[in-house]
Amino acid sequence: MTTSTVEVTTTNNNGVVTPLDELNIEIKKKDAILQCFYDIASMDSETRLQSITTLVQTLEEIQSIFKPEDHKDISRIVPKIIEKSEIFNNNLSPELNYTLKRLVIGLASTRDSARIGFSMALSEVLHSFKDVIELPWFFDFLAYHMDLSGKNLTEKESHFGRLFGMMSIIRSSRLEGLPIVQTQPSKSINYDFNRPPSDNMIECIVEQLLYISKKRSIYSELSFEILSSLFEQLSDSNFDKLWPFIKPIIPQSHDEYTPDLLSLLLLISKKFKKFNLIKQTVGWKHPSILNLSNLSLLKNVFSESCKSHPRIHKVWRITFEILLADNEENATLVEFWKYIVEENLFKTTSMNKKYLGLQLFEMLLPLVHPEIIVDIFSENVIVNLSESLKPTSPLHEVGSLAFQSIPKTAEISSQHRLALILFFSNNSHHYNQNPQHQQQKFEQSISVDVINELIKDLDEDSIKIYLNSLYKSFIDVTSIKNNNNNNNNSKDEEEDDMVIDEMNNEEKSEKYIESTRHWILSQIGHISKDLVKRSTESLIKLEPMLLELLQFLYFHSYYLTCESVVPVTPATPVSKGKKKVTPVAVPVKTFTEELFTSKPKTEISQSIRDQCFIRFCSVLEELSYLTLEPTKPASISYEGTMSNGEFWASKLASFQYDLLKKGSTDSNRPQLSTFLPMGIKPIDRIMKIVQSIQSKQQSAEKRLNQLVGFELLFVHVSLHYLTDPQEISEIIEDLTSAFEELTNPQPSQKSTKKRSAPEPEKPQPFMVLLDVLISLLDKPIHILRTIIKQIFSIFADNISFQVLEHILTMIKAPTDELFNGLDGGGDEDDEDDEDDDEFKPISPEELKQSKENQDDEDDDEEEEEDEDDEEEEEEDSDDDNTVNPELVARLKQTMGKHLLLDEDDEDEDLLEPTEEEAKMMDNYLKEVFKSKKEKKSNYQDIKTQTINLKSRLIDLLESYVKKFLNNPNEYIFKMIPLMIEATSFDEPSISNRFISLFKNKFSQIRTTTDKSVNVQELNQLLSSLFDTILSSKHTGSSKDKEQQNNNSSAYILSGHAIYMIVRVLLSIKPTTPVVQTPSKKSTKSTKSTTTNTDSTPSEYGSLDIKLFSSKLDSIIECLLDRNNIVPSRFFAEFAQRFPTVIWASIKKVTTIIESPQNDYNSKKILDVLSSIVKRKDSYGANGKNLLNNASDLLVTLCNSLNGKEKQLKPNSIFDHLNLINQIVFSCLQVIKSNGNDNDNGSGALSNKLGSESCKLLESTLCRLYKLNNKQNIKDTSKKILLSLGLENNEIFELEKQKKLEKQQKKETQQKERQSNKEKSKQEIIERIEQSKQERKNNKSTDSKVDNKNKSRPKKKVEDDMEVVDEIFEEGEEKSSKKNNNKKDSSKKSNDNNIKKETTTKSNQKDTTKKSTDKKSSKDDSQPMKKKQKK
Repeated sequence: MTTSTVEVTTTNNNGVVTPLDELNIEIKKKDAILQCFYDIASMDSETRLQSITTLVQTLEEIQSIFKPEDHKDISRIVPKIIEKSEIFNNNLSPELNYTLKRLVIGLASTRDSARIGFSMALSEVLHSFKDVIELPWFFDFLAYHMDLSGKNLTEKESHFGRLFGMMSIIRSSRLEGLPIVQTQPSKSINYDFNRPPSDNMIECIVEQLLYISKKRSIYSELSFEILSSLFEQLSDSNFDKLWPFIKPIIPQSHDEYTPDLLSLLLLISKKFKKFNLIKQTVGWKHPSILNLSNLSLLKNVFSESCKSHPRIHKVWRITFEILLADNEENATLVEFWKYIVEENLFKTTSMNKKYLGLQLFEMLLPLVHPEIIVDIFSENVIVNLSESLKPTSPLHEVGSLAFQSIPKTAEISSQHRLALILFFSNNSHHYNQNPQHQQQKFEQSISVDVINELIKDLDEDSIKIYLNSLYKSFIDVTSIKNNNNNNNNSKDEEEDDMVIDEMNNEEKSEKYIESTRHWILSQIGHISKDLVKRSTESLIKLEPMLLELLQFLYFHSYYLTCESVVPVTPATPVSKGKKKVTPVAVPVKTFTEELFTSKPKTEISQSIRDQCFIRFCSVLEELSYLTLEPTKPASISYEGTMSNGEFWASKLASFQYDLLKKGSTDSNRPQLSTFLPMGIKPIDRIMKIVQSIQSKQQSAEKRLNQLVGFELLFVHVSLHYLTDPQEISEIIEDLTSAFEELTNPQPSQKSTKKRSAPEPEKPQPFMVLLDVLISLLDKPIHILRTIIKQIFSIFADNISFQVLEHILTMIKAPTDELFNGLDGGGDEDDEDDEDDDEFKPISPEELKQSKENQDDEDDDEEEEEDEDDEEEEEEDSDDDNTVNPELVARLKQTMGKHLLLDEDDEDEDLLEPTEEEAKMMDNYLKEVFKSKKEKKSNYQDIKTQTINLKSRLIDLLESYVKKFLNNPNEYIFKMIPLMIEATSFDEPSISNRFISLFKNKFSQIRTTTDKSVNVQELNQLLSSLFDTILSSKHTGSSKDKEQQNNNSSAYILSGHAIYMIVRVLLSIKPTTPVVQTPSKKSTKSTKSTTTNTDSTPSEYGSLDIKLFSSKLDSIIECLLDRNNIVPSRFFAEFAQRFPTVIWASIKKVTTIIESPQNDYNSKKILDVLSSIVKRKDSYGANGKNLLNNASDLLVTLCNSLNGKEKQLKPNSIFDHLNLINQIVFSCLQVIKSNGNDNDNGSGALSNKLGSESCKLLESTLCRLYKLNNKQNIKDTSKKILLSLGLENNEIFELEKQKKLEKQQKKETQQKERQSNKEKSKQEIIERIEQSKQERKNNKSTDSKVDNKNKSRPKKKVEDDMEVVDEIFEEGEEKSSKKNNNKKDSSKKSNDNNIKKETTTKSNQKDTTKKSTDKKSSKDDSQPMKKKQKK
């Protein structure tokens, strides 16, 4: 609708003058109303509500100022918008009338959410305009527009439109309080279904709804829902009057009930308490519809609700609301679910019913109490839900949505989460004895995944409850099994008739118990992993629970329960962990009492006990990474501590000690499940030491690292005592002796006596400690490796270099030396004894003969192996697979007649073996292959064992290096040669570990302030590392290549070590050397050294630059060796890391450039120099490194180019020039930054370089410019000369000559063009004169010219005219020049004539342009005639 702003006034019937501005405002309001109609049908609920609010407010404003007599004026202004219908309300404004019509018609629309939005808007309009809109009139208005006979709309649209219109009437809340006059329904004969009487509004709507519900089934659900909403607004008295209208539709049989009717009856019985179901209806067994006795009657009715697929019928929502209210007369929710859903919907083949069942599960699960959750997961629900999770299932979509309701339910409360966890925990480890019911439970993977997700957000109290349930399940597994079996027996009648063997039952029960306990232990491990990830505050709260978990695992690893109740003692860990111990009035069992006395009905197997100890170690290891002790200033915090500063391991060791000590004296205490041959003396000894350490630490102000390390080591060793008592007791003896020697060293008293027979030296205590740590590392227990690394880092400050050297010697030792005796003579003797028992003895002569024959065969094989290298490698690898000579001798003695022993033997001489001899031969062959296989497997096991041990030893070194990254000591540098040496003795995995150690740890070392580090030793170490890289040179033979490949890791480590040492030496400030004068020679040497140190630049720190440059020069000499890539790669990497240091050897690089090289080598050197020059941070202070060496570099590059223009390729020449350009450009930048800006720095640079170098550079560039045709070479040469200010040379003179030649060429070309133009003009003039003469002779030429002009194209005519004009202008200029010497009068007359001619020419041009625009042939011919006449 458009608005006009014409300022005109109008006069209404009352004579009131109304300006059109007010009308414009009204029209704008109408625009807002029209926009609301589009927004009401939007899918967005907020948009719908906002548009309805705007519509109602606008209509209220308009209706408030409206008068009935205003209809005429406004209808004249907007006649197209407001149209009067037959049912038109004069009391309403035209806008309100139009709104009602638009809303009512919109009820029949199917666009988006039109029906919902328009019905809501209509109900709001009816509610807001109570005084103006009468309900009977509005119903007639609705019936007129929603004609059920299909006059204007389709049947479906009109029926749904009328239903939604009646729903808007009911929701407008205007039916409350209306009286009910009609007590009996109208007769069907007299009832007008299309336009019923609307005087009695409630009765009218009820009859209309009942009529439409019977017409078609698609209208039934909506009709009954509207009727239900009407009954919710009625009182009891009005309901009694309306019941006669409802009673005729109630059937006599329950099979005829529909879900819509049932939902209405449920709502009536819920709303009106006086309603008696049995009196008013027929066939019910109880007044309450949902009573247990009536459920059998409702079975079919609820099944029919699946016809509303995929929606859930309203009857289910009403039913669940009633059942959740827990009325005594109604059945319980579990009973209803079992009878109606479980046994009705799921036990069918209909997919729609199963679909509905899964929808009901999704709807009901978040509504039920946590105690009923287990019952909702009924048998058929689990079967169909697990089946629907498969992607190929037709119920996959609804099954996925139903499964997503599980985490939503868990978010309601912690009780719901815990109930779900308990259900899935009992479900995951269930073992079905009947194979027909394998789908009764979820798959184990599904249950485990659900539990793992639900545990993440479980609170502390719920975790404790869940763990207690796991503890009970672990002890009493049979109860779960019996419950499950009882359920199965009650469900399946066939199990009563089945007879199963008792042995099979026992095996299945054992499997069930084992699987259940395994699952419980895995679940405990998962809970511990989740708890460790929580914050420190929550872990402090969970400390008692974690301690109980560890005690449970450790107790069931080694102990048996006792029968009697153990009294609570202060020595128990639970009482120690509490700060305040309050006396217990009622005897309640604590956790430890329950743990000691709760005896499992089935004994715990040894495999389960082993798993318990494995879980115990894993949980303790996870806690060993945490520090719960609050940090204090000037104190050291350790990993694996509790909130009170005590180690978790110490707490558990005291728990173990208490069990062992009191269990040995008291029979009522829990006893060990195994026998201890050593007793508890080792534990008693070690725990006394631990208690003394703890008392010392408490009395001291600061905790000593050494004592902390020993405490941690002692308690962990004691916890592993029961795994191998004999071995651990020996370790305890070594540890205690080492501890006493380190903490209480005793001086040697008898040093002067018996010097001739000295006592054997005892090993150092740290070496003993190291052997203990290595023996523990060799055990297949991961927690020991973690704790040993932690202990080793604690002892790092007190470890000597001898300990580190011993570790490195073990790493670089071969496999046979490390594990000598594992495959030695003892086993062979045993095998020999077995062989003697199985086979007959042989004589010594036969043994010697067999050995000689074998030696001869070996010699022949070696000669063949020398010829073929591949066979040699194979035999080398199979040296350990030689056959036992005694076995060969027996084989010859018994089976010699049937074997080809010599080459001369023939097949004809052999005898066929008998069956017994053939069997014997098979046994011999089996023995041979078996022995070979065993040796191979033993060797491989030993090899893997050694590699694992060495990698664990490298872990110790890594922990040591990690502690001294910020301030390394001298041992860090002393280890480097040993590490490099260790890489050449073993597997590549060990070398890779060292390489990663150098890359990740040693590369982080930047400097050191440790006084033990000697600078001279570092420089010498640097020199030796350079020698290692230089050792990669070889002559090209195959042996040298193999050696280089084997030492590749050593070269890598040497390179990284050089980078680290150079970095450290550069960071250390140089110290002035002390001059010693013992002799003249020494004084001279010291003087020379002092002068050298004084001349050494401070930027190199403590790096011996002379020694370094000499080694680096030798590296540079190897750069051009194609067969050896080690020096080149090292130099390129070193240049990137330390470009400043490279300038010390830049002269060596220049000498290599001067030597004759090919293109490959020259490009290699040029790339290195280019990378150095590009690094601005390598120029030094004021760029002195670059400026001092620039002249030598440029001269060297020029010399390398002179005389080699033809030998080098253009790309190589360009690389030289590019490097020269980089050097010059960098020098200019340095000079500018220093403040020498005169002449752009070119003058200062030429002075710095010298005249000779500049001349050499100029001559070289000029020569290259002349000899090369490549444009990039010429441009680069010019660029370099310009930057140096060398413009007075041959290059630029040649450039000037070329420019002059180009200009001359241009001038000659212009002259030729001008002469050609003049010739053409002269020819045209002659043609024109000739045509004039011909015209005089023949008068008909004018007509011919006109015809030619007409036939010619326009462009040619215009061009010819322009040429003619130019000719005339030139002629006039010539005539003016000739008449310059005439009088002024003649000049004036000529000027006037020229002006006239120019005016005529301009007029002619204008006419030609106009004629071309108009495109007329007549106009074109006229100016041509005039010009030709002239």
